[in-house]
Amino acid sequence: MPSVPYDGFAEIYDAWVATVPAAEDMRSFYVELMAAAEEPIVELGVGNGRICIEVARRGRAVIGVDSSTAILELCRGRARSAGVEDRLRLVEADFRDFTLDAPAALITLPFHSMGHLTTKADRRLFMRRVHEQLRPGGRFAWDQFVYDPDYPVASGSTVLRADLRDSDSGRGRLIWECPRRDEKRQLIDILVRVEDLDEMGRVEAARYIRMKTSWSDPEESRELLAECGFEIEALYGDFHRGAFDAGSSHAVWLARRPG
Repeated sequence: MPSVPYDGFAEIYDAWVATVPAAEDMRSFYVELMAAAEEPIVELGVGNGRICIEVARRGRAVIGVDSSTAILELCRGRARSAGVEDRLRLVEADFRDFTLDAPAALITLPFHSMGHLTTKADRRLFMRRVHEQLRPGGRFAWDQFVYDPDYPVASGSTVLRADLRDSDSGRGRLIWECPRRDEKRQLIDILVRVEDLDEMGRVEAARYIRMKTSWSDPEESRELLAECGFEIEALYGDFHRGAFDAGSSHAVWLARRPG
C-alpha cells in the first residue's frame, strides 16, 4: 500500500484501534454481516483480526488480506490463541491487485481503510479489482469517515491517543498523534510518537511512525462505485444502519456486483 508503514504500526495496532470511538459498533456491524453471508467471505485490511476471528468463532471460514507481514503475524497469533487458525486463510497482498482462488460472495473493507488509497486513480483501480473478484450477485461492504475539519483535533495539534500502563510492573507506553491536513489534496499526514516508560514513568525510548490517509466526498464514492460496475444496495450514516444525512460522521456502503 502507498506510504503506509504497516509493519512499524503493528506494535501499536491494538491500542490504536481500541481508541477509535466507533470501533466496537464497526466491529459488530461487520461481524454480523460476514457471519450471515455465504462463503467465500473476504476481509481486506484484516489488521489484528478483531473482526475475522469473531466470524471464525461462529464457524465461518474467512480469507484475510493485508499487505503487511507484521500485521498478518499479529492476526495469525491472535487466531491461534482463539483456536480458530484453521478457519482463516491469510494472504499477503495489496488491495489493488489481490487475487482469490474463487470469486467471493462478500468482500469487506472495514475501518476507513479506503483512506490508505490516497488518489482517485488508486481508489478506482481498487474498486475495479473488488468487482472482478466478486461473483455475480456478490456484495461489497466498506465504510469511510465523513470529513470534519474540527475532528478529532485541530490540524497541527498534538494529542494523547493512549496511556497504557502495566499495573504490576508500573511500566507503560504513551501514544501521541499529530495530524496535519492538506485540504486541497484531501490528505491527512499523521505523525505518531510512541514513548516507552519505565516503572517511574520516565521515557526510556521513543520513536516516530508516520502514515497518510485520505478522504473523499460520499458523492465521489457513489460515482466511482457506479463507474466500476456496482449497484448500490444501501448507504447508511452509522453502523446501526441509520439513515445517511448531512450530520452523519460515517458513510457505510453496501454495493453489489450485478448478476
